[in-house]
Amino acid sequence: METNKIYKKDALEGLKELETGSVDCFITSPPYYKKLSYESNFNSYLQYIEFMEKIARESFRCLKEEGYFFLNFANDKDNPIKSYEVLFRFLNAGFTLHDTIIWYRYNSQPCNTDRQLTPQFEFIFMMVKLPKNFHLNKEEVYKKYPEVFDTKNVGNVWKIAFNSGHDVKVSMKKQNEDASNGLWGHSGFPEHISSIPILLTTKEKDLVVDMFMGSGTTAVSCNKFNRRYIGFEISQEYCDIAKKRLSQTKLNKEAVSITPNLKRIGYP
Repeated sequence: METNKIYKKDALEGLKELETGSVDCFITSPPYYKKLSYESNFNSYLQYIEFMEKIARESFRCLKEEGYFFLNFANDKDNPIKSYEVLFRFLNAGFTLHDTIIWYRYNSQPCNTDRQLTPQFEFIFMMVKLPKNFHLNKEEVYKKYPEVFDTKNVGNVWKIAFNSGHDVKVSMKKQNEDASNGLWGHSGFPEHISSIPILLTTKEKDLVVDMFMGSGTTAVSCNKFNRRYIGFEISQEYCDIAKKRLSQTKLNKEAVSITPNLKRIGYP
């Protein structure tokens, strides 16, 4: 399959087309099953959970033995153990949980009720295929994103504002809702959430896959750090948004590379 492309495909069908042992790293944020418009193909929570186990099994097949899988997920008031149920399906498929990263969303929208606390974190489950030969590029991560960590000792609590680094908003609608409510889409995590794992666990030209590509954040991070990517996204709307973001990223990158050349030949 050609790299550096986003394919309009169902996540599971796309994974089936990848070669066994071809992927260096998966980074993704799947649908959370919150009855949003893009989740309308699931008839029940059980069907959703079974689908996620199929995703896990295909991902395990595609991942290299030394590869990593970063799964961003969150619980909610309706199902406070949903993240653990999804994680269990991945462990059941053969993955080993290497670490649990807490994404501390310190600017989350307040919960305006006296019955619940404001949700201020999401999980990033860091999984591996074979628990051996680990090497994490922590110095490189800290050099690029020191504001995420309290100390130079890069840890598993990442302080990242919910909307930090975003350059695009996409609609996240309830089923049968016509008007856009201006919220972030299902893969609308900040760029830090994909960039840090990329720097932490991969090297240039490695292949990163996001089977729920959404608005293209993982692909944008790959472009920035010279990693190859493959994305699958079932929504044409999101595919179009991702394409625009990647085009803009490419223009910005070319502008940065041109400027030093102009200076070298005598331009001010």
